[in-house]
Amino acid sequence: MKKAAGILLLIPLFLLYSLNDGAVEGEERRWQDESVYYIAVDRFFNSDRSNDEQVDVQDPQAYHGGDLSGLTSQLDYIEELGFTTLQLSPVMANAPGGFHGFWVTDFQAVEEHLGTMEEMRSFVKEAHDRDIKVVLDFPLFTAADHSWTGEETKAGWLKEGVTDAPVSWLDDLPQLDMDNEAARTYIEETMQFWEEEAGVDGFHLVSQTDEMMKEEDAVFYTTHLQEAGDLPQQLRNVFQAPGAVEGISSDVRVQQLDGPFTGRFTHEAVENGQNPITRWRLGLTYVFTTPGVPVVYYGSETPLDDGGDPETVPMINVKAGNEDLKQRIEKLTSMRDQYPAITRGEYEELYNENGLLVFERRDEGESLMVAINNAAETKTAELDHLGSGLQLRGLLQDGVVREQADGTYRLAMDRETADVFIIEENSGYNWLFIGFVGSVLLLFTVAVIVLSRKSRQREKE
Repeated sequence: MKKAAGILLLIPLFLLYSLNDGAVEGEERRWQDESVYYIAVDRFFNSDRSNDEQVDVQDPQAYHGGDLSGLTSQLDYIEELGFTTLQLSPVMANAPGGFHGFWVTDFQAVEEHLGTMEEMRSFVKEAHDRDIKVVLDFPLFTAADHSWTGEETKAGWLKEGVTDAPVSWLDDLPQLDMDNEAARTYIEETMQFWEEEAGVDGFHLVSQTDEMMKEEDAVFYTTHLQEAGDLPQQLRNVFQAPGAVEGISSDVRVQQLDGPFTGRFTHEAVENGQNPITRWRLGLTYVFTTPGVPVVYYGSETPLDDGGDPETVPMINVKAGNEDLKQRIEKLTSMRDQYPAITRGEYEELYNENGLLVFERRDEGESLMVAINNAAETKTAELDHLGSGLQLRGLLQDGVVREQADGTYRLAMDRETADVFIIEENSGYNWLFIGFVGSVLLLFTVAVIVLSRKSRQREKE
């Protein structure tokens, strides 16, 4: 009996499969191929206690001790999640209390609470050794009391800041005037400084107006603070609770559900009485499979909750993550690496009704279909454009959808689930595998019968 049960335990091993290696061999990575993990450095991991001045973990507006050496110590954790790029909150020297990094006093120095330039170089090198790129947040404004505000030679560099920023610490900060040639040249030289001194790969420019430097090769993407929450909020409105998948754009540079200027998606789901894990799984599937670069704010895999206040930036506990979310992220980052159609392919929406969204990504003969059921009940879609002799093999749920007698493909999705299907030739039923399983079950049944008979015989004796 025990031997037969032991054989049954081996059956799941035969259900495993590996993803097709569809990556473009030898071709240089593009920004659209990246998967980004965005870290608030002070709130990630405290490894060096020697730089803990002004640290008060009970004060949400004080430093909490996260540092560059702490980031370096957790690179294996980030690598396991599968992210290819790390985006850091500003690491430049800040005015007292600038734990967020946006009160810049020296654009060409590392904030001492976070570490040293040597530790910055070490961190970037360790990341590069893991084939992970590093992008820095680069504010195009300064601390309120920056020395430039009193220098006549810098009189044309700065102009008044903009009020009504998404977080209070960004209100009224002096803004660099990118129409000023000297100021613009300084910013260009500063980006070059960080590339040469620390080895970083690019920058995320943050401005309080629409004066950006998008044409710079080193600029990964830009954020205009007056619009910072608009695109993420559209996604949040869709995925924070069951409902129609409408009003969101697939034509954006960056796909994200939250970030430092929006507050936590987790809290919005909780406020709506939803399971945040379920909501995250659906939202992340959309973020990782639509055109654009997925940017995941640190702690989404935990998932962190800020209580509804974007100015509350919690410290993450990397050991307390949610395994469901971690596994979903690992699968999605792996898919982006394995299937170029997800990162570079054309996008076509096939079906969008009553909460079920189905779209296709195509690239050079490779096609994948993504289905996201954001409804509170099972939904189905009849697809008739695929042609004959194909099958849809699920990469998240492991299911297979085959052609029906009328030539259509009936896609049924359970409530609040998502899957990514590789479109491939119909392999038919795996009769060898089915025969193996049937043989095992037969042996198990025979073993049970034999053992039962022996047991009854012993009882009679």
